[in-house]
Amino acid sequence: MTIFVATIFLGAHELAISTVIISTFLAELVLNHDIARVDPKKFIARTMFNIAQLAISVEIGFQVFRLLGGSPPPWGSFVDYMPLLATFVVCWFANTSLVAGIISLTEGTNFLYHLKFDLRHLPIQLLSLSTLAILLAIVYKISPWHVLLIAVPLALIHYSFMGYTRLRRSAVEAFETLMSTLKWRDEYTATHSERVADLSVKIARKLRLPQDEIERIRAAARIHDIGKVAIPDDILLKRGPLAPEERKIIEKHPLIGARIIQNLEVYKDCVDIVKYEHERWDGSGYPDGLKGEQIPLGARIVAVADVYDALRSERPYRRELSVDEAVEEIKRMRGRELDPRVVDALLEVLREEGEVAGERERDLLKGALD
Repeated sequence: MTIFVATIFLGAHELAISTVIISTFLAELVLNHDIARVDPKKFIARTMFNIAQLAISVEIGFQVFRLLGGSPPPWGSFVDYMPLLATFVVCWFANTSLVAGIISLTEGTNFLYHLKFDLRHLPIQLLSLSTLAILLAIVYKISPWHVLLIAVPLALIHYSFMGYTRLRRSAVEAFETLMSTLKWRDEYTATHSERVADLSVKIARKLRLPQDEIERIRAAARIHDIGKVAIPDDILLKRGPLAPEERKIIEKHPLIGARIIQNLEVYKDCVDIVKYEHERWDGSGYPDGLKGEQIPLGARIVAVADVYDALRSERPYRRELSVDEAVEEIKRMRGRELDPRVVDALLEVLREEGEVAGERERDLLKGALD
């Protein structure tokens, strides 16, 4: 995008569009040749989308540059740089919007989430790219061959993007792998977390939470039991009720989990969910005895999903409950141990998925039986 925007600054409309088409096609060919060999139709569709997406972004940027009275270098006054910065912002916004739009349509995520992610996590990189686009146009005007000098800082920023993405992905994969290894100790804990995450996301969407909050809840739910790695097997896997001393030990796992993730940037917003997921609406939970709205909403959501999945799972000390039995138990806990609004959202999710019948369906069924 930096190179494409630089061609706009040069006032070279045809050069900008042709650069987009040629460079994007070559990049797709190099980076995704495996897809091209195995599934040519998919490769063509992917390549055409990426070319069109970038071409549209550059075209919009060029029109903005022209309307704002932008001119090729050299630039003298501060006013000359205003159209340049505006053009870069518009190109970035158009490009990111098109990507966010297709992700939103295919995955059901919030459109604005991806725009806010860039602004929140990558502001320095974006500012650096806009500056390099201006510098690239200036250097090209002086001597096209000197453009190669800009390749060094451009490559450094590119690798910083890659490094940041790789670091976030590696951290998530490392902790989710650690969770999956728990199946060698307790298969329930390993598979339970994934189910809780899926249900937590459904509840959060039903409550119409913003996408960044939903993603935070998803990430926290997947590792909410990470602290159990420090619980001894004779307590974690005990068949039957725990003794008071054993219960005190297992109740430490939320604090242990919070300490494990608190210094990781990718999980820094998840600490309060992991720490307070076992707090209860009436203040009977742990570790701090929080009650009601004192408990973070994300923790309340994960708590409801956690309790429901636990009720629906077979445990060493009791049998698996049926859907109706689990729902009745959840209703009994509504307004006592569990947030009533979150419980209502869970029940609505279950009704929509056909797990439980609504009031009208139950009345009709009762009338038919009578």
